Amino acid sequence: MPDGSGAGDGPDGGTLRVGQEYDLGTLDPQVLTSVGDKQMTTNIFEGLVKYELGGVNVVPCLATEWSTDDAGTTWTFQLRQGVQFHKDFGELTSRDVVFSLERLLDPALASPNASLLSSLESVRAEGDYTVVLELTTPDPALTDKLASSYTGIVSEKAVTEKGAGFPRDPVGTGPYQFERWTPGQETVLTAFGGYWDGKPALGQVSYKAIPDVTTRNNAFAADEIDMIQVTDPDILARYEGNPDIEISSVPGLITRFFGMKTDVAPFDDPRVRKAVTLAIDRDAMLDGLFKGISTPATGILSPATNYASENLLDYRYDPAEATRLMGEAGYAGGVDVTFTVPNIDRFTRPATVIQQDLAKIGVRVEIRVMEAQSMLAALKSPEGLQMFILSRGQEPAPDRVLATWFSTDGIPENNWARISDPEVDQWLAEATATLDEATRADLFGKVQQRIAEGNAYYYIDHEDFLFATHSRVKGFVGDPLRSIRLDNVSLAVD
Repeated sequence: MPDGSGAGDGPDGGTLRVGQEYDLGTLDPQVLTSVGDKQMTTNIFEGLVKYELGGVNVVPCLATEWSTDDAGTTWTFQLRQGVQFHKDFGELTSRDVVFSLERLLDPALASPNASLLSSLESVRAEGDYTVVLELTTPDPALTDKLASSYTGIVSEKAVTEKGAGFPRDPVGTGPYQFERWTPGQETVLTAFGGYWDGKPALGQVSYKAIPDVTTRNNAFAADEIDMIQVTDPDILARYEGNPDIEISSVPGLITRFFGMKTDVAPFDDPRVRKAVTLAIDRDAMLDGLFKGISTPATGILSPATNYASENLLDYRYDPAEATRLMGEAGYAGGVDVTFTVPNIDRFTRPATVIQQDLAKIGVRVEIRVMEAQSMLAALKSPEGLQMFILSRGQEPAPDRVLATWFSTDGIPENNWARISDPEVDQWLAEATATLDEATRADLFGKVQQRIAEGNAYYYIDHEDFLFATHSRVKGFVGDPLRSIRLDNVSLAVD
């Protein structure tokens, strides 16, 4: 086994080496948005509640129980006693919870997630172990939001002392604590011996930043890493035939898409956006690239998401009609566009196919490949990106997804296509503030229908989350959120 690798090496319990597409961006739960950051913070921070391991049911975590009044606007949480923060930052109390939620909403932090708790009017401590949340309107998705990464509870003392250094020297209550970050190489966590639910089995976790898929797969084959996500069906077939490799497969709450910025030419013209949808031979792309490891999108949300509408997308392949629409929009001679793509194979491969299909209708696509974190920063900038490809994870409740992707208030932080529709904004405001299931279903359905008709995004597919681990890795459970939770993971001694 290579130096510094798994069981028997390094700290007691061994080091689990996880190959990741992304380098660290931030480990501050209140501001993070990227999946790579979430995968690390899920083992550092905890919320009042969490999703059950491997699923999407909400279960207790830092709160052991909770209740709400008949109006659904006053929520009371009883905290678990004796929970310790990492690195001797003391016991978790209700004051840390108040601080964390108020910090999330503080305009000075400028959290991209703040709007998701906009109904939170106040939060107060009643003694050391009781927290009361007062809402302006009922929030039917509140427990899902409190189970999400961005509501992880931070240490008030640690944030105060570390200041601007906290995002890359975080302090939480989770089973693993931050050790170090080497930019472009790895992020290391170590077991937290004072964890309230017992010291974890692993001694250390090393998240290796390896954006290139060939390099990542070669490192896995050479036993230099223990776990990777598999995104290539040919690689999957190779691993499935190896008795020393375990495969975890879970349908993902995720949608892969490419988007078009709608407030500048040529994509400000709905005829151009429609032409683009007609120019893509999606069946050929999916058959050629992904061969059954994903599900073609029929709507804008994963089918497993509550209130997901299906059969919304008119994605027939009709290049002749697409060419006609381009001429009608004034682009008979074609048009040049820049397509920004993260340096990850799950996106570079379909981007090339999209480039070839659009060339047939006169859309000349220049592909620009960027490091993933840099691309996310560019998407969120005032200038944005003209055309882009990514995927976005979802939760069982659609409130966060729909209210940040498509509301005017989400520009530019989350609404990358710059969609601004007052009627959509009104539907979202009403849907996220009512407890009436029929009303929510109707309003969320209207939002999805309007967005699908606007063609600002082309929804490709919903990926299966496939992870390969060497057989010495025991206890890993995949989930629809792609969390890489390490609750029960251990390394067998060779």
